[in-house]
Parts: sequence; structure tokens; C-alpha cells
Amino acid sequence: MVRASMDGREVWLALGYDAVRQVLSDQRFSREAAAGPGSPLVNQAGANPQLLVSMDPPRHTRVRRLMANAFTPRMVDRLAPRVDELVSTLLTDFSRLAQPADLVRHFAEPLPIMVICELLGVPAEAQERIRGWAGVLIARTAYTPAEIGAAIKQVDGYLAALIEERRAAPDEALISALIAVNDEGGHLSPSELVSNVQLLLIAGHETTVSQIGNSLVTLFQHPAQWELLRSDPALLPQAVDELLRHSRLTSATMPRVAVADTPVGEVVVRAGEAVIPLITVANRDPSAYPSPEVFDITRAGPAPHVGLGHGPHFCLGAQLARLELRAALGGLLARFPGLAPAVPVDELEWKTGLSTRALHSLPVTW
Repeated sequence: MVRASMDGREVWLALGYDAVRQVLSDQRFSREAAAGPGSPLVNQAGANPQLLVSMDPPRHTRVRRLMANAFTPRMVDRLAPRVDELVSTLLTDFSRLAQPADLVRHFAEPLPIMVICELLGVPAEAQERIRGWAGVLIARTAYTPAEIGAAIKQVDGYLAALIEERRAAPDEALISALIAVNDEGGHLSPSELVSNVQLLLIAGHETTVSQIGNSLVTLFQHPAQWELLRSDPALLPQAVDELLRHSRLTSATMPRVAVADTPVGEVVVRAGEAVIPLITVANRDPSAYPSPEVFDITRAGPAPHVGLGHGPHFCLGAQLARLELRAALGGLLARFPGLAPAVPVDELEWKTGLSTRALHSLPVTW
């Protein structure tokens, strides 16, 4: 744990593996206090309180349970053949392009929005509009508050109307399941439904776009590992988790604010102080991972990575994220064994102003 300055205010940075896992799981570190109007973090205050990621127990427990009862492993498994079909179609189209071709534009960007819309039951004709709204909401530093507010109003209005359509005429997709789910905690309110469908739709697909690009860059930087994976596709599940550990998708996860004095390692975080867990640093902690800087798709060990979070806010879509990465990488390996970057990896351009590390483009040959 170290002190740092953010927006002119002092915060704690959780760096070590154990410290990050504690901050992510200890209920004395609050998301509501970090995202609410009294937050010591200027750029966090005023976040939508209806979002699952802005809640603490017991409200978080209720909403998460209801969402998990609808967004089941069985639903994700049922989607797997369709994901494979989408990968195959995109790669067939990609193979017809002149070389070099941009793998971000023609594969990494369209695949996740297709998958999440398929999962939720969002019509295909809405995908381009959603990608436009997502571009504004994810790249917030590039847009004015008025532009961001307009995008939020538009996407929320679209989703509210779609939810009412599904309420009147349910289908087999996730939005209908979220409407229908009930337990002893009640059901999701209209505002909870709109906010958290937006969360799944926008954040869910954008992180996967970035992770596909980052994963390919990592594999291009480690040709022996790429060849090992190509020769033994059974290593794909392990490879995906090593990519989630090793690739720098985002340096930090959502901050917390202590609601009570709380020891973390050798320091005490005082009530009201903010903590930012640096998951990238935790995933390279030598106390948790032998030779942590080494990218090794055969890595085995007792320490699970924190690339998908930990504790109550562990990524609800983790199974879907792994499924998409396996399908995307497996499809590329099978169809394009000679896939290679068309420019040196250190000359690739990266987007700015995002919460994730994302490529502008990835020109490749095959």
C-alpha cells in the first residue's frame, strides 16, 4: 500500500496481490461511498447508484443474486455454438480482404457487440447505434458533459422501450429472463433493469474488444507460446487465463472508500480514505506468481488472477468473457496459422482517454 495524489487528493494504491484481494472483498471498503455524491474522488462522484458496480451489500447482494439467477452458466453454454458461428462468419469475411487487413475493425470490434446483443435479445439492426453510444460512454474524456448526457439518455430510452417490448412478448434471451426473475428479495425494478442491461451491453462488449486485441499483441510478442497454442489447442482455457493475468487490459479497477479504519498489511486505511486497487500490479506480484513477468500458457499455481475481479464484485460475465476469448483465439489459430502483425508491435497505436488499454488498429497478414 502506497500513498498517491489523484485529482489533487490523497488516495491509497493497493499494489500487492493480498492487499488487492482484501480491498476487493472486505465490506469495510465501499463502492457506494466511492461512487456517491460525497465521494472523495471527484471523477467518481455522482455515478449511477442503480448500477450493480456502484452498490454495496445488502442491496448489491439482492440485485446480484437476481441477475445471476437469470444470467446462468446454462444460458452462456447455450450461446456457445452461436458464438462459434459468428466467429466463423467474421473470419470468412476477413479472409477475403486484401492484405494487410485490420483485425480490430473487422473482427475484434464487431464480434463482442454481436455476442452481447445475441445474449440480451437486442435486434441486430440496433448494433451500430449501440456501438456509437458505447464510444461516447467509454471514451468520456473526448466528449463534453452534454454529449455524454445525451448518449446516456438515448441508450436508456432505447433500452426502456425494448424492455417493455420484451415484457409484453418475452423471448428466450437474457432481457426477458431478467424481467421474469423473482425470489425472496423481490424482482429488479424498472430503473435497475435499464441501468444494468446498459452495464452488460456497453461495458461488457467494450472490455472484450480491448482484451481480444491485447491478447493478440501478447501472443505476437511471444511467438513460441503462439506456436505452442497452435499445436495444442487444448491449452486454450489455460492460455485465456494467462492472457487475462499477463495482458495489461486496465491498470486499476473501481476505487473503494473505507467506511471504518481498516488494517491492510502494515498500514491502516482510515475511514473516509479512498483506495484504488491496481489489478495489473497484483497480477505481477512475485509473492503470488513465480517469475510473474514471464508469459507462460502452461502456468499452473494456487493463485487465481484478479483480472476479472474478486469478491462480491467479481465479473458477472466472466464465463462469457472466457467463452468469447476462447472462440476468437481458437478461430484465428485454426483459420490463419500464419497470422502475423504487418507492422512492428511497438509501432501499434493505442487509443487514449479510455479506462482500458485498447488498440486503434491491428494490421495483420496471414
